[in-house]
Amino acid sequence: MILPAQAGASARTVGADSGTWIVGGIPGEQTSQIATGTGATAIDRKLGSYRIDRGQARLLAGRLKRRGRLVYAEPDVSITPAGYPLDLLSDKQWWLNRIVSPSDVTPPAVGANSPMIALIEESIDPLHPDLLGARLTGARSLGPESDWHGTAVAGIAGSPGEMLGIRGVWPGARMRLFASGLTCSTASKAVIKAVNKGAAVINMSYTFPAGTCFTHFKATQYAVQKSVVPVAAAGNTGDTGNAPVRPATDPHVLSVGSVDDTSMIAPFSTRNDGVDLTAPGVGVLAPFVEESTNGGVKRTWKELSGTSFSAPMVSATAAWLRQVRPNLGSLQISRLLTEGATDLGEAGRDPEYGEGMLSIENSLSGPTPLSDPYEPNDDIRWVNGSLLVTRSPLLWRPGNSRYRIVTATLSKAKDPADVYRVKIPARRGITVNVTQLEGDVVLSALKPKAKKITRPGKNLIVRSNRPYPKTEGIVVRNLKKKPQAIWLALTPSKRQSGNDAAYRLKLVRR
Repeated sequence: MILPAQAGASARTVGADSGTWIVGGIPGEQTSQIATGTGATAIDRKLGSYRIDRGQARLLAGRLKRRGRLVYAEPDVSITPAGYPLDLLSDKQWWLNRIVSPSDVTPPAVGANSPMIALIEESIDPLHPDLLGARLTGARSLGPESDWHGTAVAGIAGSPGEMLGIRGVWPGARMRLFASGLTCSTASKAVIKAVNKGAAVINMSYTFPAGTCFTHFKATQYAVQKSVVPVAAAGNTGDTGNAPVRPATDPHVLSVGSVDDTSMIAPFSTRNDGVDLTAPGVGVLAPFVEESTNGGVKRTWKELSGTSFSAPMVSATAAWLRQVRPNLGSLQISRLLTEGATDLGEAGRDPEYGEGMLSIENSLSGPTPLSDPYEPNDDIRWVNGSLLVTRSPLLWRPGNSRYRIVTATLSKAKDPADVYRVKIPARRGITVNVTQLEGDVVLSALKPKAKKITRPGKNLIVRSNRPYPKTEGIVVRNLKKKPQAIWLALTPSKRQSGNDAAYRLKLVRR
């Protein structure tokens, strides 16, 4: 029961400023006469619902109440149109229509605590009309030659519907510039800073040659450890040799290729097994800045092509998913995006399209993916503190409960191994069983002094490699007088044909 005076007393009441009210009474002729006599208009007499001016609402409610006929009262709130806000150039945004239905899907409201998208760019022009009203912090301008790329990326990701240009994938999304500096060291530092400043998603629309800038690889693994979603452009080497590039090929980084307006892979889009999904990237209308003839800044819009402009579409969707499904980890968000992609090209995952083209609707409605805890744990050096300051916690240690169960996933392309640290009590042993839920996995146990899981040699204790769907099983005994920390490794079997695997590991103290 909400009446105008009550609503005015609480700023949190939805519709408190409404000029009209709805008052409902017990359906019948008596209610109808009271309502009509007070100046109300029937919404439906059979339901006993009436619309009345704000100033008369309390009077009508009082009259009905005295006759024992008052049922409810509420402000006549305005409806919120479903779908994306319109914008000046909406009719030219073919690319948005390919990844979402703008008339059917309503982006969530953005608040001060909404997930933040970190844009690792050289600079951004915050004065472009498409970014004037954006939730963009940290922006700096270095001039049109430097600004154009980052300005386009920011507009594609989160330009609000302000009737001055285009609509971003998540209109008004929280974004922050972290200056890339254009070198391996400065870009790596920007990624780390973004993680430390609370980014939920990191957009990396740039590349390094594969095999260079290992420092950046460490930075993205640090992001994964802190449950941040790293998204990268797949690269534009498709028609110039198709050389693989970092960070797109690195484990746990979502690599985004480009398609054109016919959903065909763009000739320039880099193709390899590391491509996770695609998004429009040919002729993408985006905010653009260039130097004018008089030496000033010309702020316009331009059709741009490149995987740089596909990546922010995925980044904005990832941030959107983090808001509406806050209980999911970053790798689960990544799997929602890939599992929800619209399959293109060959059936299933392929080097051109990855899992397919980004679909916001499918990702929003997708079932909860399996979690993948303890990442990054792709090899011993990521777990033992050699590369990341924080060691991965022990999967099991003496003093814990008698058993431990963990469910996790593998990917031949982006998550090729899971390594766990287990401490076995002195003179005791453990039994490890692995249920193969999807794909075919290998279970190995390695000695404490092992440094890597590939070619362990004499450091291999025991291995189980049974064909799917049989259960893998090993027994490891510690014959020493002190507890010993061993390594358990899960890897895809050579028999596995698909990219993905999932398993349930159960460890029991003997």
